[in-house]
Amino acid sequence: MSGEGRTRLRNLTILAGSTLTVMAGATITPALPAMEAAFATVPRADLLVKLALSLPALFIALGGSAAGWLLDRWGRRPVLLVAVLLYTAAGSAGYWLESLGLILVSRACLGIAVAGTMTGCTTLIGDHFDGLGLERFLGLQGAATAVGGVLFLLTGGVLADVSWRHPFLVYLFALVVLPGILLTVRDAPPDARQTTSGKPPTALRWKPLLPYYALALGGMLAFYLVPTQIAFYLRELGIETNAPVGIAVALMTVFSAVGSLLYRRLKDRGSTRGVFRLNFALMGGGYILLGLAGGYVVAVIALVIAGLGMGLFLPNLNAALLARALRDHRGRVLGGSTTALYLGQFVAPLVAAPVVAWLGYDGLYLTAGGVMLAAVALSYRLPHSAGA
Repeated sequence: MSGEGRTRLRNLTILAGSTLTVMAGATITPALPAMEAAFATVPRADLLVKLALSLPALFIALGGSAAGWLLDRWGRRPVLLVAVLLYTAAGSAGYWLESLGLILVSRACLGIAVAGTMTGCTTLIGDHFDGLGLERFLGLQGAATAVGGVLFLLTGGVLADVSWRHPFLVYLFALVVLPGILLTVRDAPPDARQTTSGKPPTALRWKPLLPYYALALGGMLAFYLVPTQIAFYLRELGIETNAPVGIAVALMTVFSAVGSLLYRRLKDRGSTRGVFRLNFALMGGGYILLGLAGGYVVAVIALVIAGLGMGLFLPNLNAALLARALRDHRGRVLGGSTTALYLGQFVAPLVAAPVVAWLGYDGLYLTAGGVMLAAVALSYRLPHSAGA
């Protein structure tokens, strides 16, 4: 294989591997009602089936930092290979397993696998790109992740009409990235990895990273207020069928991809902190409009605005973290981000429940929008870095 061909395959492998993160939960969402009916004789089946959807996020959060440490210690290739193989086996296990308890165990293992694939793919981007190339590829990664989310959710919906087990087969898509990992990912021996000066790398300083981890947790928590709560809110607005809800979420996801594709151009015209301010403003404004929406059309416009902001958030977050990480620190730095992001996803419904009980769904989105707009001001206190 030529050098150009190897580079193209490597890039496609990273993008395909990045789509695996959104498959972790969303793919089986359409199958949950039929799955609950299939296990109706199991005590608390309603709760346990819903747990199958949220459990991966918890174990991604628990496994993110460990995956980052292993990527730095063992190298990118072995960790990614193990993670993808585990992803394939654990993700598709629901098609074969007869026990709901074992399916839940497989979902926990899936979360650990996602921690490895997500952290590993972004670490590879930091290894192979810098400058404008890095910003461009991070935007492509964000777009691929968003588009993949829509496609896998739609595929899961089609397969769920056949059987609740069939959406689990979508996880076999992970096998597509194995040849690319085997052919294109190479690691220097651990004792040969040095800094550019030829000296062993300095100790990793965590304190400057903590504001970014806080942003990761808060940003993902805010984003997941839509997938976890929007169906109930739209029902209050008079939407009684599922199709309009799916269209609204899909449009938000599509415009998230648009935001990611616009990231490099916006970053060229501003700074890391400037893009954070823009994405907070878009998400905050979108959520406030959503809280004030009196009907479906306004709600969809609000979700589109918020989606654009979220599309800018993840590429910018990763760019800021990679700017602060030496090669031998990248896995751990991004592993911490993975933990923060998916902790935010896991706690989103837990945080939302008391706010909804107190203020209602409109109050939830108005509150979230106000917090995001406040974050615009707080972003001025982010640490300085290259291009900040």
